[in-house]
Amino acid sequence: MARTADEYKQLSIREFTKAAKVYESGHAGIYEMCKDDYPQMLAELEREPFADVLDVGCGTGAVIELLHEKYPDAHYVGLDLTPDMIAVAQAKSLNGCEFVVGDAEDLPFPANSFDAVLSSNSFHHYPNPEKFFAGVARVLRPGGRLILRDYTANDFAVWLMNTFELPLARLAGHGDVRILKQSQFRAMVEEAGLSVLAMEAQKGWRAHLVARK
Repeated sequence: MARTADEYKQLSIREFTKAAKVYESGHAGIYEMCKDDYPQMLAELEREPFADVLDVGCGTGAVIELLHEKYPDAHYVGLDLTPDMIAVAQAKSLNGCEFVVGDAEDLPFPANSFDAVLSSNSFHHYPNPEKFFAGVARVLRPGGRLILRDYTANDFAVWLMNTFELPLARLAGHGDVRILKQSQFRAMVEEAGLSVLAMEAQKGWRAHLVARK
């Protein structure tokens, strides 16, 4: 049975309300793998100067916390759909960091606000990913970059995941919507008016996407 966008989002909120309690405990189960993407994403970010960074699907603020430790003078904003995740992030009381409850498909920020937008292991929860890319194109400054880590693989493997794995995940209470092919990533990014700098299928079914406004 097909779900509406709101039903997918409610699934994600329920899933991550539970996850917020253990996300940084060292006993986060399947969410432990999210940490594997941080080094590649931060290395990409560090290729160019930045002052204002938005992390979409920031969870408990783990990526922003790492950045704040290394670059304390920058300004960071984390956005997540799940209030309990944001509450954990806010409790860290990091100077120069804001954490906001909000929707990745309707970014509540002015145009030309950020040098970089990050997204790690959140994208496959978006029912309307084209709205996310359009929002990114709006809030990025000219020359700014989107750095996204999620899932992809060869086209057949993506079909298998969408046909078998994700329906089972939804039955188990996860808010996974779909995995994109590399060609779909490229098409959506370009439709939003961004230029693809890198689109790679890396080991571990990882998508590594970098795009510039």
